[in-house]
Formats: sequence, structure tokens, C-alpha cells
Amino acid sequence: MIQAAQRATPEDRRNAEQAAVERYNAASGELAEQDGYDCPLCNNRGNTAELLERNGMLYQVYRPCRCIEIRKSIARMRNSGLANSISQCTFKAFHADAQWQKVMLDTAQGYAAEGLSAGRWLFFGGAVGSGKTHLCTAICREALRKMPILYMSWPADAGRIKSNVGDEAEYQRQILPLKNIKFLYIDDFLKPTAGRDGNTAPSAADIRLAYEILNHRYINHMPTIISSERYLSELMEIDEATASRIAECAKGYCKTISRGNGKNYRLRNDEVL
Repeated sequence: MIQAAQRATPEDRRNAEQAAVERYNAASGELAEQDGYDCPLCNNRGNTAELLERNGMLYQVYRPCRCIEIRKSIARMRNSGLANSISQCTFKAFHADAQWQKVMLDTAQGYAAEGLSAGRWLFFGGAVGSGKTHLCTAICREALRKMPILYMSWPADAGRIKSNVGDEAEYQRQILPLKNIKFLYIDDFLKPTAGRDGNTAPSAADIRLAYEILNHRYINHMPTIISSERYLSELMEIDEATASRIAECAKGYCKTISRGNGKNYRLRNDEVL
């Protein structure tokens, strides 16, 4: 006579459900192939599973992984004109042949290692094509492993935000993420609208927007990096309130590269290189 199979116990069902959850969490996803970010928490699936019990019932619950915010930041940076930068702009790939380039590289690496976690700021200003964006992006590459980032291209994003200046609620809604994101990178800050001598005055709306964003981050000690074609001294002439906050928060991580071929290699605090 064949004995009837033993009915599964609650413990058996729990073990089976838990095993299913563990198999799911051990499986690899494909998100890293899409954006290049490798997450050990979810194995690049974008979520993790866990087993919950409510009212005697077992449920497999799927929660978004924190890497989703990082992946959104990567996507935003790519959509903002940095399509190849995340993978290509590394500290190792930066050519530091001249003394001023070595100073920039050392400053960026020092910020990534210590300044970022301390809530400090970094400012690179001056010459076009000197590697400011490369090094700032390399910092972002390191920081993305630890925290969410927003990339702001000042000419494009500031223009979009200012177009809503007549709608205060919408204006503030668009500013809020820039104020509150854990780590903000502003590229081409207050970029001159004509010429490259740093003398083109930004509008009052630009100055208001810059102050609103940076003052909030200044008060709350939030890490911020800024690249600009303007010297810090030129920003002081435009709006001392904003520029003085940059100078204070970026002390030790504030470098300006002189324009033209004849660069000044003399090193001083927040010096022109």
C-alpha cells in the first residue's frame, strides 16, 4: 500500500518561499550593461526581494534598490551632454604633464578622498579646455558609488528654470531637487553669453537662481562642485554674496586656470594656475 505524501508544514512553506527569495536575490540583472554601474546590493536587477508575513500569510515583497537613484543620476548626466564622460573621464585618464595640471589632479583626488565626505565644495574656474569638466566628472564617478548626484548644465538648466520665473510654484518645484540632492555638480556656472573674457554680465535672474541654490547648500553643508569659465575673482565682482560662499566652502579645493597659452604656474591659496 502506498502511503499518502506528507502534507507540507508551515515551516516547509516558509523555507520554500525563503529559498525562492534567495534565488531571486542571487540572480544577475542587466542594468550594468545599460549604464555601466555595477551594484553589489541587487546584482544589477534594480530591486531586492524579501519575505514578509502578515496575518499568517507569506508575501514576497520587492523593494527598489538604492542604486536606482544612482542610475537616474548617471542617466541625467548622459542626457545632459556627458554621454561618454562617465566611462572615459577618470582620474587615470587625465593627462597631468604640466605643473598646473598636476595641481588640478591632486586637488580633485584630494576632494574625492576627503573633501566630499566632509561636505566641502570644489571650484575649478578659468581656461576653456583645461580639463575642468573631466576632473569634476571623475569626482562624480567616484561619488556615484556612495550617493545620488545631480548634474546641472548651467546654460541649459538655468534657462529652463528661468522660463518659469512668472510661475513661482513651478519655479520653486524645479529648484528644489538642486537644493536638496545629496551631491550637486554645476557645470559652466554663469557661463558668459558672449566672448570668453569673463566680463559678460549675467542677468539678475541668473544671479537670483545661483544664490538661491548655493545659499541653501551653504547653510546645510551639502557637498557641491562647480566648474566655470569665470575666475572666482570675476564671480566676486558679479555677486559677492554667492562668490564668497563658494570661496568659504571650497577653501583648499579652489583652483583657477589662467586663460591663454602663458599660464602662471605659481601656487598660492586659491591661486590662478
